[in-house]
Amino acid sequence: MSYTRPPQSVLAGRGLTQNPPPTAFAPSGVVKMTIDSDIAKTSSLGVIQVGSGLSITSAGVLSATGGNSLINVYLTAVNYTATVTDYYIGATDDDVIITLPLGIVGKVYIVKNQSTGNIVVRGTGIQKIDEASTKTLGRDASLIVVFDGSRWNLI
Repeated sequence: MSYTRPPQSVLAGRGLTQNPPPTAFAPSGVVKMTIDSDIAKTSSLGVIQVGSGLSITSAGVLSATGGNSLINVYLTAVNYTATVTDYYIGATDDDVIITLPLGIVGKVYIVKNQSTGNIVVRGTGIQKIDEASTKTLGRDASLIVVFDGSRWNLI
C-alpha cells in the first residue's frame, strides 16, 4: 500500500480516499491510497498517533476501525426509546411513540414512519426537538435530528 499527498495541500474535512475507487473487479484491500489530509503525527518520543477511527497494525498497515460502514437499523411496532447504538429507527405500526434518549453532543438519529398512520417523536425530559416537545410524522415521513448539547435539532 502506498500513500501520496502533495505538500501543503491539506483540505479541511477530507480524509483517506482510495485511488482508484473500489469496484466489483478491484475491491477495497491492499491497493494504492491517496491521503487528502494529515491522518497521523509522530510525537517527540517516536510514537505515531492516528486520527479517530483509524489504527495501525503491528505490520504497519493503516486501516479503518469499527468493522464496517453499515449503520444500525432498528424497526419497531411498539413504543420505543432509542439507544446510543441506534441510528435509523423505523416505526412499522400506527400510533407508535419514539422517544429520543438524553442527548450526547453530535449524536444523530434518523426516524422514519414506515406505517400508514401517524407516529410521534419526542425528547426525554426537558430536551426538545427544535422548540417543540413532540413532532408528528405522517405516512412515509421522516426526520433527522442532531443533539447540540441542549436540544435535538432538525436537519
